[in-house]
Amino acid sequence: MTDAAALTAAVDSAADRLGGLDHVVANAGGAVGGDLLGAHPAEVAANLAATLVLNVGHAATLMSAAVPHLIAAGGGSAVFVASVSGMRATPRTSYATAKAAEIALAANLAHELAAQSIRVNAVSPGSLLIDGGGWDEFRRVHPDNYERWRAAEFPWGRLGTADEVADVVAFLLSDRASWVTGVNVAVDGGQGRPSVRIFPRREPG
Repeated sequence: MTDAAALTAAVDSAADRLGGLDHVVANAGGAVGGDLLGAHPAEVAANLAATLVLNVGHAATLMSAAVPHLIAAGGGSAVFVASVSGMRATPRTSYATAKAAEIALAANLAHELAAQSIRVNAVSPGSLLIDGGGWDEFRRVHPDNYERWRAAEFPWGRLGTADEVADVVAFLLSDRASWVTGVNVAVDGGQGRPSVRIFPRREPG
């Protein structure tokens, strides 16, 4: 995902095998490093740059590679899978900042590519409970902390599922969303804090 040549080749190969492209989803993500505090100054910018390359750079490269195929198809649609962490202040500053940039990239590309009949939107999932995933592991290792967070931050009393996010992505890609572009759709069930983690609080006095 961070190798521009390899990613471009993968897009071209997919277009060749499929007989063209009309839908694209940028779904890679992750974090290198975390917050500013506790990191060496030399590492902070490097960690942020690496996180931006993974989250934002791959989406930009993917779209750049896909655009000729989308134009050849007469237009199309793309969805960037961002995160609610990009919408609210939350620990893992590098990740939250990169996801905010990914949301902004989708909005800008929606305008840049509109003349080519290409729609671009973002989806920001909340926390998802997936078998073997991060929150599933956290639930097993820290059951009390997990339950307090779940009870306090999720109006529906549960985390989301991958299928619930996929349904929104499929809608935005489809012709049923033909007049939707440049938006970011939160798929979070009304979730409050994006993470069980919290920034340190300053003590009074």
